[in-house]
Amino acid sequence: MDTNEWVARCSARLHAQWPRLHRGQRDEVAKDLWNDQRWQQSEPEVAVVEWLREGIPVPIGSEPQ
Repeated sequence: MDTNEWVARCSARLHAQWPRLHRGQRDEVAKDLWNDQRWQQSEPEVAVVEWLREGIPVPIGSEPQ
């Protein structure tokens, strides 16, 4: 599967799992997941579910005090 198809399917699955996320943000997350080699090895729909199951990472320094 090519990159564009993987990202599109991933974005669609993100929408199903996280409908309030705007499309541009979904596409950006999908691209970020594609750029992580461990997710490239999975079907995009599976990658989304596993990624969400792990919890959304919070950048260092932005944790609530």
